[in-house]
Amino acid sequence: MSKSKNKYKPQKRYGSLKNEGMIIRGEFSMDTAKWYVVGLLVIFHILPLVFLAFGDMGKQLLSTVCMTFLNPICIFVIMFLYGMRIGFNFKMPILSTIISAASIAMYYTDVSQDAYVYYAVISTLVMFFVYGIFSYGSAIIGGFIKHFLV
Repeated sequence: MSKSKNKYKPQKRYGSLKNEGMIIRGEFSMDTAKWYVVGLLVIFHILPLVFLAFGDMGKQLLSTVCMTFLNPICIFVIMFLYGMRIGFNFKMPILSTIISAASIAMYYTDVSQDAYVYYAVISTLVMFFVYGIFSYGSAIIGGFIKHFLV
C-alpha cells in the first residue's frame, strides 16, 4: 500500500463552492444603493400620500391594496434587482425593512381611538417581519440568479 501526500485532501473537480458560494455577495455602499433607496422611499412614503389625497376611499384602497399586495410586490422587485446587480448583503434588506416599517406605522394604521393602538402595534410588527422576509428572500434570489448570469 503506497502512501500519497494527497490521499486525504479533497480534489477540485468542478470548482469549489466554499470559495465563491452559490449566492454572490456584494459590498454595501450608498453610492450603488442610492437609486434603490429612492425607489423604496417613493413606494413606501410618496405613494401612500397620493392615496391619502383621495379621502376615505383612498385610505381604504391604501390599507387593502397597497399594504397587502402592492408593497410586497414592489419590495420583491426592487430587492431582486438589487441582488442581481450588486449581489446579496445584509445591510440593504435591513434598510428596506426599516423604511417599510416606518411607513406602516405612519400611513397604514389609524390611532384616532385608544382601541386601535394595540392593532397599530401588532400590524406594524407583523408587517415588519413579512416585509423583512420578502426583502431578504428576494435579495438572496437575486444573488443566486447573478451567480448563473456571471
